[in-house]
Amino acid sequence: MIKYPSPLKKGDTIGICAPSSGVTGFFANKLELAIKNLNELGYKYIESPSLKQNYKAVSADSKTRYEEFISLYKNPEVKAIIPPWGGEFLMDMLPYIDFEIIEKVPPKWILGFSDTSTLLFTLTTNSNIATAHGPNCLDFGSESVDQSVLEVLNILSLDKGISFSQNSLEKYQKEWHEIKEDVFPSYNLTEKVIWKSLDNENHEFKGRLIGGCMDVLCKIIGTPYDNVKNYISQFKKEGMIWYLESCEMKAGDIYRTLWQMKENGWFTNSNGFLYGRLEGYKDTQDFTYIDAFHKALDNLSVPVIYDVDLGHKPPQLTFINGVYGEVKYFGGKGEINQIMK
Repeated sequence: MIKYPSPLKKGDTIGICAPSSGVTGFFANKLELAIKNLNELGYKYIESPSLKQNYKAVSADSKTRYEEFISLYKNPEVKAIIPPWGGEFLMDMLPYIDFEIIEKVPPKWILGFSDTSTLLFTLTTNSNIATAHGPNCLDFGSESVDQSVLEVLNILSLDKGISFSQNSLEKYQKEWHEIKEDVFPSYNLTEKVIWKSLDNENHEFKGRLIGGCMDVLCKIIGTPYDNVKNYISQFKKEGMIWYLESCEMKAGDIYRTLWQMKENGWFTNSNGFLYGRLEGYKDTQDFTYIDAFHKALDNLSVPVIYDVDLGHKPPQLTFINGVYGEVKYFGGKGEINQIMK
């Protein structure tokens, strides 16, 4: 049974902490703009003490980061937690998580992507709490906030039992606009969005959504926080839809990681895959990411849709971990219906 947080409403308080990297330099100015924009949209906020500091790629030591997160999670005034961005080492916070405390507190929305997906994925697969993979807090810090970012607030305002649909977007960003100390333009949408199917066929498939940034999710494998096989066993009748994206992975890294996840039983009872636009990518000699998908996933005999609006090349759709999803792919376009049941 998936536990859905209460809807996020205007007037509610959003907690902003940095469970991975903190925000310094001119990005701290961008964060201030994000907070200002959220405030003007009708939300209050609470900042954690380590939010605007960073040393050795983290905002604070791992125990402090957890204590700041759980303080927000237990605070009845806080209705959602949105970290500023991802980072590198959120995983070293996991040993401090007390799942008994998490499960005793009414669930609340946690939103983000990149390294934040380490936390989202762990909470969903260990405690059956729905979490939201989508824009980070800094994505609200533009002079003109993109509609895809604003839409996540509407999604998080929905009640349990409600469904919502998202269609593939029109254009995406290949390169960022220049960011200066006090100039924070919105996304640079120059490229046409075309979803692709690995077998060049149209597809429809259904199942429970789970996933995130593959660079960091694979580090959970074999640790005490890897409860994936137990988690997916709950949904044998419905099956799973994996949504994944990568940042800084070459083709060989993608194949090795998909192979590792599959060999560890993560892809048991999968009905399909959604893979986001690649960031920081290179071929491995003459081996491409298409080769990686074929080599790792062909024997599963399920649809694989890639170049999806997901991950580090914005804008992106919002995916709820634990939700029941219905995916339709046709002629380069996609539709995802998510039912919070």
